[in-house]
Amino acid sequence: MTTALVVSRFFPFGPQRVHAVYQRLGTQIEALARVANRVDCLFLVPASQSYPPDELRAHEERLRRLWSSAVSLRLAPTVREEEPSTLWERLGRGVFDFQAQPIARPANTNAALDAVSAALDQRPALVLAHRLSSMCVLMRLSRRLRDIPLFFDMDDIEHVSSFRRLLHHPGWPLERMMLLQIPRLMLAEIQAMRLATATFVCSEEDRRYLAPFVGPDRVRTIVNSVRFPALAAADVSEPLVLFIGSLGYRPNAQAADALVQKIWPSVLARMPQARLVIIGSRPELAASYPPRDPSVNFAGFVDDLDPWYRRARVVCCPVYYGAGTRVKIIEAAAHAKAIVSTHRGAEGLNFQDGREIALRDTTADLADECVRLLRDASAAQRLGAAARDRARAVYDRSAVVERLVRIFTEGWNPRH
Repeated sequence: MTTALVVSRFFPFGPQRVHAVYQRLGTQIEALARVANRVDCLFLVPASQSYPPDELRAHEERLRRLWSSAVSLRLAPTVREEEPSTLWERLGRGVFDFQAQPIARPANTNAALDAVSAALDQRPALVLAHRLSSMCVLMRLSRRLRDIPLFFDMDDIEHVSSFRRLLHHPGWPLERMMLLQIPRLMLAEIQAMRLATATFVCSEEDRRYLAPFVGPDRVRTIVNSVRFPALAAADVSEPLVLFIGSLGYRPNAQAADALVQKIWPSVLARMPQARLVIIGSRPELAASYPPRDPSVNFAGFVDDLDPWYRRARVVCCPVYYGAGTRVKIIEAAAHAKAIVSTHRGAEGLNFQDGREIALRDTTADLADECVRLLRDASAAQRLGAAARDRARAVYDRSAVVERLVRIFTEGWNPRH
């Protein structure tokens, strides 16, 4: 029996864990199940996520239904959640020691090393490290890998994402000092790519940026992807603007606040009948929640988005920082919705401004474009249809799974 090992710190511990990071992981597990008989998923989690055996079996059955019947689940409660007690431990050590940085520190424990070592002792046919937060453990165990192919899903480029956030949106005054850790973080990402058989990133833009460090054949573009729904025969949209994204993610919370506080008043002044709906978990983390304006609805987490997509005429994504590509835009395109976004929000995506998406950066321009499309349902429908055609050519999940199957097969020398 051939076994693939997946190591991740992103355990989808409930039905609301459907964000882009989990969708991407599920796509890769679906592909691994096509090249291996069993996919052992080892999640490094905090002690608070320790479950009794019957509950763990229920989680495993849920993930088998969600991802693949080949999934075997193991949780390792090995992650330390506490913050360092001194400023040096929090800010200074990470300038020199990657394992002391926030992305690596929680899993920099003997227990995490033991859990991954035990999984490697089973000699899987291949290993997938899901993002840098788990790859950091495998980097410390590189001698244990020997001839096991190691695939690294970098997804977002962490040093780029961290640099942008710390420069423009630090969480507290001294946090900007963590910019001093960026060179060591970048070096760690390069070291991780050199250890891996192949590294996955989510856009061609990211691949071109990273390829000079390890060679073009070692970095592969694996786009975020979606399944395409059937569409209604006729347009039934309303003058409704939709924003979708977990508000526990700071770029999403800030985008929602920009939409509610700066963009929406201008839209509503010109279209009093318009409505804004913000969908996503943790709405209380947005400064604009609860809304004072009755035309704004924070709907929280929604199980079925299809009815909301059918009603919406415009999907707005005023994201100003972050990295990677946003599934919310791909998903809106799959539903043939007119999309208005900042350039940063649509970064790395293959949509043409003016033909398949409307890209604007100032709040005034974003508001103007929303008003134009809300007033002109035919124009919104044409923009959405073109976006769907483009998305189907690039972001269809079945095509991405097939690409991953080829990459895993090419990089794996069967020994079992």
